[in-house]
Amino acid sequence: MQEVAATVTTVLAANDEKVKLYRTGGEEFNVLFPGYDLASTKVIVRQVFEAVNHLVVKYEDEEINVSISVGVSTLHQADGSPIDLYNRVDQNLYFSKRHGWMRVTVE
Repeated sequence: MQEVAATVTTVLAANDEKVKLYRTGGEEFNVLFPGYDLASTKVIVRQVFEAVNHLVVKYEDEEINVSISVGVSTLHQADGSPIDLYNRVDQNLYFSKRHGWMRVTVE
């Protein structure tokens, strides 16, 4: 988990220090893009996706190939609270997981 977080943090820092990674539990992380519209996130999301999906983590005598699935969304005027955005992102993430893993689902 530490290697994944470090890889994502490095990609984000190379692009924009305002973009932040948060661990939301277990194996799930969120990245917040303050001031970005959905289209503007695409380049950074793709860089994160590629970097993590090429990551190999060594554990004892084993090498583990890491992969991620991604869900992306943006705030809507109809959102009543931040949880509305979070739920939409989570739905997109689970769509990615159910439809082949190693994919990015954008609302």
